[in-house]
Amino acid sequence: MQVTATSDAPVSRLAADEHVAVFGAPGSGKTTFAIELVADRIERLGHATDEVLVLSATRVAATALRDRLAVRLGVTTRGPLARTANSLAFQLVRAFTGAPVTLLTGAEHDQIIGELLEGGIRDGFGPVWPDPLTPEVRVLRGFRSELRDLLMRAVEHGVDAPTLAALGERTGRPEWVAAAAFLEEYDEVKAQLRPNQYDSSELGAFAAAIVRHSTTDASAEAALGLLARVRLIVVDDAQEATESTAALLGAFAARGVAVIALGDPDVASNGFRGGRAELLGSLGSVLGAGAVQRVELPVVHRGRPELRSIVQSVSGHIGTALGGTHRSAVREMPADAEVDPLAAVLGIEAPSHAAECQAVAAVLRERHLLDGVPWASMAVVLRSGGDVPAFERGLALADVPTAGNAARTALRDAPAAAALLAAASLVLDRDPLTPELAVTVLTGPIGRLDSVGLRRLRLALRHEELANEGSRTADELLVEALGAPGGFETIDAAPARRAARLAKLLATARGVALRGGTIEEVLWSIWEGSGLANEWSAQAAGTGVLAEEANRALDAAVALFAAAQRFVEREPEAPPVRFVDEVLASELPEDSLAPQRSAETVVVTTPPAVIGREFEVVVIAGLQDGVWPNLRPRGTLLHAALLPRVVAAARAGAPLPAPETVAEARASVRGDELRLFVLAASRASRQLVLSCTANDDEQPSMLMGYASERIKTARRRPLHLRGLVGALREEATSSGGGEAPAALALLAEQGVPGAHPDEWYGLAEPSTTAPLVDLDGDPEALVSVSPSQIDRAEESPLGWFIDHVASPPSGLAASIGTIVHAVVEEAGARDDGDTSIETLWAAVEERWRELRFEAGWVAERERRGARRMAEGASDYLANFVDDGKVLLGAEGRFTLVIGRVRISGTIDRVEASADGTTVIVDLKTGRTPPSAAETAAHPQLAAYQLAARAGEVPNEGTLGGAKLVYLAKPTRGNAFTERAQQPFDDEAEAAFRERLGDVARTMSGSEFDGPAELGYRSRFGGWQYRVHLVPAVSA
Repeated sequence: MQVTATSDAPVSRLAADEHVAVFGAPGSGKTTFAIELVADRIERLGHATDEVLVLSATRVAATALRDRLAVRLGVTTRGPLARTANSLAFQLVRAFTGAPVTLLTGAEHDQIIGELLEGGIRDGFGPVWPDPLTPEVRVLRGFRSELRDLLMRAVEHGVDAPTLAALGERTGRPEWVAAAAFLEEYDEVKAQLRPNQYDSSELGAFAAAIVRHSTTDASAEAALGLLARVRLIVVDDAQEATESTAALLGAFAARGVAVIALGDPDVASNGFRGGRAELLGSLGSVLGAGAVQRVELPVVHRGRPELRSIVQSVSGHIGTALGGTHRSAVREMPADAEVDPLAAVLGIEAPSHAAECQAVAAVLRERHLLDGVPWASMAVVLRSGGDVPAFERGLALADVPTAGNAARTALRDAPAAAALLAAASLVLDRDPLTPELAVTVLTGPIGRLDSVGLRRLRLALRHEELANEGSRTADELLVEALGAPGGFETIDAAPARRAARLAKLLATARGVALRGGTIEEVLWSIWEGSGLANEWSAQAAGTGVLAEEANRALDAAVALFAAAQRFVEREPEAPPVRFVDEVLASELPEDSLAPQRSAETVVVTTPPAVIGREFEVVVIAGLQDGVWPNLRPRGTLLHAALLPRVVAAARAGAPLPAPETVAEARASVRGDELRLFVLAASRASRQLVLSCTANDDEQPSMLMGYASERIKTARRRPLHLRGLVGALREEATSSGGGEAPAALALLAEQGVPGAHPDEWYGLAEPSTTAPLVDLDGDPEALVSVSPSQIDRAEESPLGWFIDHVASPPSGLAASIGTIVHAVVEEAGARDDGDTSIETLWAAVEERWRELRFEAGWVAERERRGARRMAEGASDYLANFVDDGKVLLGAEGRFTLVIGRVRISGTIDRVEASADGTTVIVDLKTGRTPPSAAETAAHPQLAAYQLAARAGEVPNEGTLGGAKLVYLAKPTRGNAFTERAQQPFDDEAEAAFRERLGDVARTMSGSEFDGPAELGYRSRFGGWQYRVHLVPAVSA
C-alpha cells in the first residue's frame, strides 16, 4: 500500500486493531504520520489519551515529539504521550517491585565489571579465561566494553549463566564459558550491593516479563496501572529498537495492543550495540502476529533533489534489512519553489586537522552572516565522540558558538569537575594533604594561583621560616598553612590572601562534612565559597574561546551536581566519600539529565544524536580513509554479535551458525558505517558539506566523492571579529590607506576589542624617557654593574633590561648550581680535608629535598646532572690538594669604583700555588665551556682580574690570571674542564676599563635595542624577549 504523509486517507483507512509497519525514507514524513495517526485515533475513533502511547528512540526526540503532539491535540493528558522504551520499562519495574529502582548507568556498569576483573587478577580467583585473554588484556577498557556488551546481549535474549556456558561448550567458545562464570559472580555481587539497580537491558527484559505475565498475575496487572488501558502503541524510528524493546512490544501485542512501527532501516545507528535494523521487516514475528500490513511513504518532503540523490546512492550500498523498496521515494519540488543560491553539496579538503576545522568554521560563519542561517540550524557531525571536544574548541577559536548533545568525557577528566572533586577529596580526608595535591588545588580554578604567585608564596613561607630559625622546606610549610585557616595570615601579599581564602573555604566545607552533610552539600559549600559561579557566568555571557571554556566548565559543574544529587537520592545513608571514589574510578562519561545550554549554538555531535532532527546546513567532518567508514571488525574478543544468532538457532533446533568470515564481518560493518553516514547526510535540508584532511599521511574517504564541488580559496578577510580586526590592522599599517582605516573606525565605534588604535600594542607614548641613571645631568651618579651581567648587556641591551626590571625566576638549574656552590664552599673549609665524592654527594642530597620538580623523570634527570657536578667538584678539589695549593678566599665580596662605574661581585675561590702565584677561580655548573678566544675576552673573569689588580682580592705575590672550572664537563682524564684567562697587563686593563664605560653607558640609557638576529641557542630566544621585537601593529 503506497501512501503519502500529507494525506488523511491512509491514516483513517488503517484498522484500529491491526499491526502496521510503515517504511519511509528520511524526510518522508514518518513523524508527521505518527502525529496524525494519534490525532485520528483520539479525534475520530474516540480513544482516550491514555489509550495511546508513542515511543521514541531518544529522550530528546521524545521531548520534541511530546511537544508537537500537545500542540496538535490541544487536550490535557494524564501522562506523557511520547516517551522512550527505557522510560516505560523503568515505570513498570518500579511499580512491580515497589522499590526505589534506579538505572545502572554505563559508567557504573563499567566500574563494577572493572572492579571484579581487577579483583580476580589480583587475588587469583574467578573464571579461567582462555590464553589470548590474559590479565594484560582483561584490564583494558576495550575488553570491559566487549564483556559488558556480551552480558547485556545475554540478558536481552533471556540467557542465564548456565545457558551461556552450555552454548559456549556447544560452539567451542571457551570465552563464553568464562564469561558465564563471570556473569554468575556479577549477578551475586550486584544483588548484594545494588539490588535495586538495573542496566537498560535488564530493565527491558524485566518489564517485558511483567507485561507478559500481566494476564495471569494480579501483581503484574497492578503494576501496569494506566498502561493496562493502552490500545495502541506507535513506535517512531523503530530501526533503533533493541531486543529488549522488541520483547516489550511483543508482550504488549500479546495483550491485544495494536503496534504501528515507523522507521527506515537505512539510517539505523544502533547496530554496533545490538540494535535491530530489520525490526520493521520482521515485525510480524516480533509481535507473534504473523503477517502485518506494510505501508510505504513514496514522497520525500525534506531537502533538495541533489541531497536526496546522495542519500539514495549511498543507501543502495547497504543491505535491505527486510526493507529496501521504500528507497524509491523521490523529492518532488513545488513548481513555484524558489531557487536556493546555496550549493547543495560542498567539499573541503584541508592540509591538516586544524585547517579543516578553520575551513568548516569559515563556512558556518558565511552561512550565518551572509545567508541568515541561525546557528541552531547548523550541525557538525563526526564519526566518533572522542573527536568532538577538539573540533568544538577549534570552532570556538573562530568565534563559532557550539554545543554538544551528549557527555563526551568522564566527569573526572573535565577540569572544572576535577577541581571540585580534588577539593572534596581533601575535605573528606579521602586523600592526605600532600605537596602535590596542595599545588593542584592552589593552582586550579578554585585557588586561582599562577606559577609566579605560587613561587612567591613559597618564598614568603620559606623566608618567614628562616627568620624564625626553622629548617622546614617550602613544601612542608605549604601543606601546614593550607591545612587550617590562618596559616597564611602573617604574609602580606596577594598570593597569600588567595591561599588564605582557599584554606578558609576548605575548613568551612570540612565543617559541613563533619556535621553529617551529604556530598551534595559538601560540593555546594566548595562551589559557593569559590565564587566560580559568578566568574564563569560572566565569561560565558561573552563570545570567543574564553566564553566557550566557561560554558564547558559550567556544564561540567552542573553535571557533577546532578550526579551528586542522583547519588544522594539513591543512597541517602552512604558516606559522601564513596561518591568521590566512584566518580574518580569511572572511565566512562555518564548520561545526564542535567539542564543543557539552550543558547543559539551550532550542534557538534555524532550521528546517533541527530536522530529525528533536521538542520538547514549539515557538515560531516573527519571523512578520512579508514575513519569513516571504519571497516575494522568489532567484538573480535568475545563475539557478542554472534550470540543472538546462536540463541535463535538453539531454540529453533537448527544447526548452530558458524562465526562470520572476515569478508562477511567487513560487509556487516560497512553497512552499519554507511547507515551512520546516511543518517547524518539526510538531516540537511539546504546544504551538505563534506570535509576531510588530505596530506601525505591521511587520505580522503571514498565518501568525499559525493562532493563534486570543492571550496578552493579562503576569503580575503575572515568572518569573525578578532580575525577581521587583525586583517584590517595589517592592511592599514602596510598600505597606509584604502578602506581598512574606515572599517576599523566603524568597528571601534561599536566597541569591538582591538579596533581602536589606543588598544594597539606599542603605540602608547612611553611613561618616561628619562635614563635609568642620568650620567650627564648628575656628575656624581654611578652605574652599578655586576660582572655576570656585562656580557648579557653586550649581547642584547633589550634582554638585559627585561631581566633587570622584571626579575625573572632563576629556575631549577640555578637552584641546583647554588647547592653545588655551597657544597664546594663547605668542603673547602672542612678541617679534615675530606673532599671525596661520597662526602660531597651526601651534602648535596641533604639539600636536595629543598627543590621541587614537575615530574619524577625530571627529578631523576637533574639528580644525574648534579651527581656529575659533584664528581667534577670532588676531582677538582683532589687535584687542588695534590698540587699543594692554598685557598686564600671563598665567596669573597668586592666593590670597586672605576670612573662612573660601581662594579660589585662575589668570587667563588682565590687559590695560591706553592710559588705564590694567585689565580681567581669561577665555578660553573653548565656544560658548554667557551672557546679560547671567548675565554680571553670573558668579561666576568676580566672584572675579577680588575679587582685583583686594585687590591680587592687576596694575593700571595704574583697575579696569575683567572680561570673557569666547568664541574659537569669531563675532559682529558679529569671530571672537570678548565678555561684560563691570561693575567692582565696595563694595556689589557685599559681596554677593559674602556669596555666597562661602554657597558655602563648602555645600562644607564633610556632606550634598549634588541639584536636583529640572535645566535644559535641564544639565552634571549625566549618569548619574554622576542615579544618586544614584534612590530607595533600586526595581525
